[in-house]
Amino acid sequence: MLITSQALNVIVTTARCGSFAAAAQELHKVPTALSYTVHKLESDLGLRLFERCGKQLKLTEAGHYFINKGQLILAELEELHQATQRISSGAETRLSLSLNNIVSLKPIYSLLKESEQHFPHTEIHLEIDVHDGVWDALFDKRADIAIGAPNQIMQNEEVCSEKIGTVEWVFAISPDHPLCAFHRPLKADDVRRYPAISIRDTSLRLEPKIAWQLRGQKALIAPDYASKIRMHLDGLGVGFLPRHICQNYVDDGRLTLMTIEESKQPTPLYLAWHSAPPRPCFSWWLRQLQQPEIQREFMQPFY
Repeated sequence: MLITSQALNVIVTTARCGSFAAAAQELHKVPTALSYTVHKLESDLGLRLFERCGKQLKLTEAGHYFINKGQLILAELEELHQATQRISSGAETRLSLSLNNIVSLKPIYSLLKESEQHFPHTEIHLEIDVHDGVWDALFDKRADIAIGAPNQIMQNEEVCSEKIGTVEWVFAISPDHPLCAFHRPLKADDVRRYPAISIRDTSLRLEPKIAWQLRGQKALIAPDYASKIRMHLDGLGVGFLPRHICQNYVDDGRLTLMTIEESKQPTPLYLAWHSAPPRPCFSWWLRQLQQPEIQREFMQPFY
């Protein structure tokens, strides 16, 4: 048995109006046509959807259930129709962003709220990547836009990029760590005996990089910056941290900055994206991410 959207609409409208005459006025049809549609559907279902009380109609218990489900189906059909039209006109069903784990997600949250208002049918997928894993996600087309890609690996006709900031690295350790006893710049031999705390590069196709580790030094791999900082605070190892992430811990004395001879150079960060035909949601996100005030927010503390 086939229940058409037209028949569903007739039943829902008739139930809301309470009579064939009122429903016919709203649907611009004659009452006999609506009466025939309802009677035919009731006959096919083998049950009564309405109790007839003169010219007035009252839903049966089965009718109430049918109406509730029917309204949901009609809404879904309308949504299907509109969404298909939007996709046909170029709207995306999905947009993927890869964010470097050293940038703050705070500006993303407000953009997500705005994006939902403008593009309610586009799914936004966020991925946190580490080191060159951000570029890897872009090159492998797992991401449409990369935020905070370190250094500038490539720029060609397919990939565009622009600098959004620079990360300053500081050698920050627990004030109780034995290395704090040194009142001079730390040498490699001073540091090598303690584990280097780092986060694994998430690259799949590009060769993974090690953020910082001396030759012969043991590695201690953390899953994210929250864990890495916790390990620094607990004196479990040593290493560099982005200043914008750890400055609050330095200010309140929970971390101490040390000078080291083999320092880590500042890292430029880039916004990078695929150069492709304009797409509504993609273009909107790119415009927002190119705003200087948004880019500055990426370099704010997030712990």
